[in-house]
Amino acid sequence: RYYSFGARVLRKLQRERIPYIFMTNGGGGRTEQQYANLINGKLAAFDIEDDAKTASEKRKIVTKGQMVLSYSPFLTHLKHLRHAPVLIIGCKRAVNVAETYGFTKATHIEEYARRHPTLNPFNKSSGGCEKDDRVYSGREIWSKGFKAVLVFTDPSDLFEAIQITTDVLLSSCPGKVEYDPQHRIPIVFSNGDLLWKTQHPFPRFGQGAFKLSLQACYKARMEALGLSNAEVEDRLGDFVQFGKPEHAQYIYARQALLEQARDLSCYISRFYMVGDNPRSDIVGAISMNTFSSKHRLRPWSAFLVKTGVWREGEDQMGADAIFEDVTKVIDSVLQDYKQN
Repeated sequence: RYYSFGARVLRKLQRERIPYIFMTNGGGGRTEQQYANLINGKLAAFDIEDDAKTASEKRKIVTKGQMVLSYSPFLTHLKHLRHAPVLIIGCKRAVNVAETYGFTKATHIEEYARRHPTLNPFNKSSGGCEKDDRVYSGREIWSKGFKAVLVFTDPSDLFEAIQITTDVLLSSCPGKVEYDPQHRIPIVFSNGDLLWKTQHPFPRFGQGAFKLSLQACYKARMEALGLSNAEVEDRLGDFVQFGKPEHAQYIYARQALLEQARDLSCYISRFYMVGDNPRSDIVGAISMNTFSSKHRLRPWSAFLVKTGVWREGEDQMGADAIFEDVTKVIDSVLQDYKQN
């Protein structure tokens, strides 16, 4: 949801030469530039900065360097997988992001399911029903297995995602070998949020729900195959998490802000996280502040706003303060600095 005060508060930060970024546990399968264009377009209706200027003359409210999407750290943290075969889970355009990041052998899960139609008996081509009216007579060609599964966005077909991901985690060649104990690959999630805010009046399930579902089904499948408790737990350790509140996400965000500060020739004395989700925004900032204190880096503050997931009476998860909206946060911070 876009509020009328959004453009005003961001223009204020620009006038004060204060670095800022957008951290989202989403991305929608867009690149950082595409997402920045989307935000600029939506905020344009509320942007009153120097109305005499044409749209092309106005400074952009957000650039691609100010966008930290849930999967942005894949660009730097997963360089070792760029030329390895990887399975992409998410909306169809997510594979385009993967290719933009340099993943030269990325395959979307829907394409993989199309190549191997027997993997999912309830796929879309069968109308969602088990294909019991005909016998598949095609010849499936199984290439070398994937080296990782990358979850860019929530899967559009939860059943298919659970089934196929379980298959490729258990075997490099699911059509020939059910379980290969020597086959171990990571599955990397870009977002751990169980819930997120949409146009619906109440929060909806997010990528975290897919992760929980997959963990439960994968665990049950391994137990059915006879793996020991120790082996099951060891394989569940192949689940890797990015996104807020993960540490890697905040390290990436910190670097983006420092680069912006260098461009503005300003010094950052403190980082402020402003968010509406206590379990991702607030917990992540508090964790980053603890890390910063330990390593003698500049501190972080965590401010919670009422314009999103959080509701009065719910756990604040240790937020330093609660504000009605981001405007109140910026006004308070600027006032404190001017007084000091």
